[in-house]
Amino acid sequence: SIDAVHAGAALHCWPSPSTAVAEISRVLRPGGVFVASTTIPDGPFTLLPFRRYLRENLQQLSGSRIFLSERELEDLCTTCGLVGFTCVRNGLYVMISATKPS
Repeated sequence: SIDAVHAGAALHCWPSPSTAVAEISRVLRPGGVFVASTTIPDGPFTLLPFRRYLRENLQQLSGSRIFLSERELEDLCTTCGLVGFTCVRNGLYVMISATKPS
């Protein structure tokens, strides 16, 4: 087990963020912290109903660029067993953290 994992500007590059965060949660010791940063591209097109369709098709064209919303990042951490999710946002840049329960 390890005390902490830092993934700087990496989450959107992983082919399967859910698999990666599940593995991070597995190897963290109880009370261990996961910290990551990524970008959340949003703007006037985020409210369009076909945003998810566009995002999925753009991902197929661009490779492993998976951009998650703040809510999706929180859900991902929670689903993988992490608690105490926090998110600090500065424009398109976000830094998140979550902890493995003790």
